[in-house]
Amino acid sequence: MVALPRCDELRRSINSPKYEAMFIFYFRWEIREDLRLAGEINALCARLTPIIDERKNSVDELDVLVGRSVPDKMDEFIKGVQGKDIPNLIKLQILGRKFELRAREKTFSSRSSKET
Repeated sequence: MVALPRCDELRRSINSPKYEAMFIFYFRWEIREDLRLAGEINALCARLTPIIDERKNSVDELDVLVGRSVPDKMDEFIKGVQGKDIPNLIKLQILGRKFELRAREKTFSSRSSKET
């Protein structure tokens, strides 16, 4: 009875040989209260379980998207940028070669004119 302070309190307050009936009543009342609380907890769990599963599925879907879609989109973007930049790069290389050729022609022509 030491482990159950309410039971000990009941036994002292009743102070009668018929305290067993009170204990039985008390324990049945506590059992009903525990069952009521268990029912509320189960109802809460039943409502929360689908919500948690839905959020977990959403997180899993996002993980899949991050792993696959972003690199695909990045690849498409880089190809698009490269596709636009390659012709410009070729044009710049052609212009650079033309400038080098003109510079050599000027150097050659200036040397030729000095020699004559």
